[in-house]
Amino acid sequence: MTRPGKRRPARSGGSVDETGEDRAATWVFGPARVEETLQGIPNQVRRVLVRTGRLESRHQALLKIARARGVPLQRVPNQVLDRISEGARHQGAACEVSPVRWLALGEVLSLDPKPSRLLLLDRIEDPRNFGALVRAADGAGVDAVLVPRRGAAPPSPVAVAASAGAIARARLIRIPGAANALRALRAHGYWTVGLTPRAKVRWHEFDWTQPTVLVVGSEGRGLAAGVSRECEVLVSLPQLGSVRSLNVSVATGIVLYEAVRQQALRASETGPETGIPIRS
Repeated sequence: MTRPGKRRPARSGGSVDETGEDRAATWVFGPARVEETLQGIPNQVRRVLVRTGRLESRHQALLKIARARGVPLQRVPNQVLDRISEGARHQGAACEVSPVRWLALGEVLSLDPKPSRLLLLDRIEDPRNFGALVRAADGAGVDAVLVPRRGAAPPSPVAVAASAGAIARARLIRIPGAANALRALRAHGYWTVGLTPRAKVRWHEFDWTQPTVLVVGSEGRGLAAGVSRECEVLVSLPQLGSVRSLNVSVATGIVLYEAVRQQALRASETGPETGIPIRS
């Protein structure tokens, strides 16, 4: 497919100034994740919990780092960590991070340079999928993750554990609704691209080097009909085996890293141009 010569006119859309904040604490579990959090965002760590009893070297390292950073430290029984983790694997260590601060879409769009890659999660209700998606976005260098106010998993301990702590570092945008947000993003020059198994355009046929918001839906229901209609382009991944669909975080990661690949090729000026299909 060939690249069109001109970008289509921007369309007006909804507001970009919705804000909000979750008051519940965010927890990170596991010695490796806690250490990563202490090293990366120590000012956001409220306290570190380490199990009582005999400690392994990795726990002793956490005590040393927490004391060096001036972070409050508590020794607690494993039962306390079991209760806080809600089933997540804690391995005898956890840290409480300041509540997630939800950004407004307008805040992110006003950044300089302008964010080029966004991810919108439509009806992702499973906390493990939510966390894994934020982790994939963080790994692929996505600028921000958009989450509708309703019908989405909260940043619970399970979600934080699945994100490997990425939720504590990511730019998370709370939006009133996916469809309105997509209309607003189009007005700001973004391409809106939905991932769905029914699309005829393959994931690598789109030009991901321009400002784009990738929209993904829940595994069971996929993209909502109204959200799908707001996507200018729909792309898919081939299913060559007997499994009917990939986990949503796996599929999203594949698409996000295609964008990384294309940007690397563009930067080196050695890669061929890819097409930009426009949905009619």
